[in-house]
Amino acid sequence: MVVAEGDIPPLCCQPHSSDEWWPGIVDEVDNNDVIDELARLFRSLAHTDFAGYSPIYEKLALAVAQDHDVLTFVLDSAAPTARRGRLPVLFFAATHDVILSQPTSPIAAIYRGDMNADPVAPFFQLIANDRNAIAERMRTHSVQTNEVGRSAAIAAAVARCTAGDSRPIGLIEIGPSAGLNLAFDSYRIEYTRGADVTCSTGPADSPVRLSCELRGDLDVPLLEPDLAIAARVGIDAAPIDITDPEQSRWLQACLWPGVPDRPERLAAAIKLVGATPPPIRRGDAVTELAEVMAAVPEGIVPIVIATWALAYIPTEGREQILRDVDDLGARRDLAFITLEEPRFTPWSPVVEDLPEGASVNDGTSTILAMRRWSGGMCESRILAFVHPHGRWMHWSD
Repeated sequence: MVVAEGDIPPLCCQPHSSDEWWPGIVDEVDNNDVIDELARLFRSLAHTDFAGYSPIYEKLALAVAQDHDVLTFVLDSAAPTARRGRLPVLFFAATHDVILSQPTSPIAAIYRGDMNADPVAPFFQLIANDRNAIAERMRTHSVQTNEVGRSAAIAAAVARCTAGDSRPIGLIEIGPSAGLNLAFDSYRIEYTRGADVTCSTGPADSPVRLSCELRGDLDVPLLEPDLAIAARVGIDAAPIDITDPEQSRWLQACLWPGVPDRPERLAAAIKLVGATPPPIRRGDAVTELAEVMAAVPEGIVPIVIATWALAYIPTEGREQILRDVDDLGARRDLAFITLEEPRFTPWSPVVEDLPEGASVNDGTSTILAMRRWSGGMCESRILAFVHPHGRWMHWSD
C-alpha cells in the first residue's frame, strides 16, 4: 500500500479495554470477576504460548489458574500502574529471578533441567516461602524479554528496507531493555528448512549463533555486506546495564525454562554486546522518540524498531508514536519496523487468513511489519508472520 504525503492511513483505534489483557487471547474485558479473568489468562498462555515450547511453564500456568489464593497474590503484588494483561508473565519472571538467587533449591534444579520432576509442588513452596521477595520484584520490575532470537526477523526487515539504498542508517529501538537486538548485525543468523541451512548472514565467527526456521516457499532478504550502521540508540523506561550481574540476571529471569539454547544464547549476547554496550536513553518513547529521530544527522536514514514493546504502551501512546514517525517521514526518508501482535501494530494492518505453517497455536500471533517513508511517499506492509521469539518465520512480502 503506497499513499501520497498527507494521505496517511487512519490510526489504529481499539477499545482501551483490549489493551489491558494479554494480546491475542482475550478480545475484550467483560464484567467477570478479575480473578476469573486472570485464571483464564494463565490457562490461555498454557495452551497457546507454553504448550510444546516451555513444558514447565505450561504445567505451572495450569496449576496457578486453579489456585484462587495464588491468583489473588499475583493480582495484589503488582504495582498499581501494571498492565493487568502482562501479570502472568511478570509473575513468572519475578519467581524465576528468586529461583536464580537460590541455585541449590529443588525448583532451581528443575528449571535448569538437572532434575526431571514435577515442578508444581516446589514452585508453590517457593511462593509460600518467598512471597515478599516475589511481590517486591513484581512491584519494581517490568517484563524485559530481550530475546536475541528476534534479531533474525530484525535483520530480514532491515535488509528489506535498505535494499538498493547505500546510505548509512541510524537505528533507534523502542523498549530495547539492554539493547542486545541493536547488535543484530553482529550475530550469525542461519535460516533453515528442515536440516538444511538455506541462507545465512552475519559474521561467520560470531559467538552468538541464531537459527530461524523458514516456513512457506519464500526466502528472506539478506543484509548487504557493506551495510553501514552509523548510530544505534535505544529508549527505555528502565534500561538494563548488562555490565551489572544483578541487572543482567533479570534478563535471564525473563526467559522461559526448559527451552533449549536460550540461556546460552543470551549469555553469549550479553558477553558480546557488554564489551561495547549501545547507549540506552532512560525515558518514555511516547514523548522522546520525536527528539531522538530528529537528532539523526541528514544523510543517515533513521530506522525505528519495536519488538514486543508497543504492546506495553497504551493505544494513545502508540498513536502518538505513529504521528511522530509520519510527521518526520513526510519530510525525510525513514522506516519503522515492528514485530508485534497485529492489534499493537500502530498502523492497523489488515490480517486475513494466516498462511499455512503460521499457526496461531504456535505462539501468540506476531507479525513483522514495515512502514517506510521514501521521497514523501508512505508504504506500509506486512513482511512476515513470526514466532514471538523468532524461532520460525513465514516470509510473505
